[in-house]
Amino acid sequence: MYYDLFVPFPTPEGAGPAKKKKENKGKNKATAAEDRSKTSTPAPADCWTGLDAGERAKVARDVALAGHVGYNVVAYTVSAEQSNAVTPCPFGTADARVLPYPNLDPRFAKSSDAGPSQPTLVQVTRYHMRLDDGKVHPITAANTNALHDYDILSAYVGSEKAFQVACVELSNPGPNQLSIITIPLHERPFNFRLNRKQVRQALRMGVVFEIPYAAGLYPPASVPQESARRYRQNFLANARELVRVTEGKGIILSSGPDGSSSSLRGPLDVVNLATILGVPANLAKEALSLTPKKVLLRAQARRTHKAVTSAPRLVPPPGGAAAADEDDAMEVDGAKTGAKRAAADAGAANKKSKLSA
Repeated sequence: MYYDLFVPFPTPEGAGPAKKKKENKGKNKATAAEDRSKTSTPAPADCWTGLDAGERAKVARDVALAGHVGYNVVAYTVSAEQSNAVTPCPFGTADARVLPYPNLDPRFAKSSDAGPSQPTLVQVTRYHMRLDDGKVHPITAANTNALHDYDILSAYVGSEKAFQVACVELSNPGPNQLSIITIPLHERPFNFRLNRKQVRQALRMGVVFEIPYAAGLYPPASVPQESARRYRQNFLANARELVRVTEGKGIILSSGPDGSSSSLRGPLDVVNLATILGVPANLAKEALSLTPKKVLLRAQARRTHKAVTSAPRLVPPPGGAAAADEDDAMEVDGAKTGAKRAAADAGAANKKSKLSA
């Protein structure tokens, strides 16, 4: 299975981060919780609400192209500017998910729609926040419920301080752990140093680094040729530097935003691009298959208690119960034989002592 975890999904105007109302300090916790439940955002009936025909057509074109070139899983990404609040999820909650094309997803498709010729495309949600200042970010305990509505949390870091906060603080395991860190690759050469120690700490926590290739290699036609050439130069230089620091481990590649309408490339083309950037051949394919899968599995643990899903239980293979009974019988027979042998040895020793006396 191949994954593209960055399919931009537009948000209607006025649907940005909701401003928090100040609560009276005299209220107790029960009253405050009741007020929050009354003012909570209801689940949307349709994720297309507020979008015009052009935005809907662009999403439909991107999803159709992703399924056509060979991707099996896509992530609808809601991008947000730097803020302390969270943009409400247009796809509902995790328990009541409202996807743009539920008939394509085998988890939500009706039994009548399922069939061998029916194309399938797993669709997940992602919240992509911008971090230019390490002090301002929405990953707080007050926003836990809003962040749980998204399957994946990611951050775009634009400064050295934001990079440090994302790798050291926001990557710690918990209900609001980051899963993906995106670094600007095409805008300009790196204006901050990639600290190897911070990168390795984020990788140990299960966080991966994303390389979006669309804006750097395939900018829109509206971008001047000189700027497009500079974008490609910056992308190739910065991507190779990121691969050098990470040694090709913990990297995923995705299309990303700000690219042309035909910037999406097939999985094998992206694998070849990864090898050009210096990723080892065995890790280049994992950047589109195994590594994104691990990202989704770790992201699901955010909704569990301390990332523990269930207690492990040993299940014997078929026929293993009979073999276990035979082993137990052999152990019992061996124990009886050993006891008889010990008793015989003790009797022989007593007889020998009496004869010597």
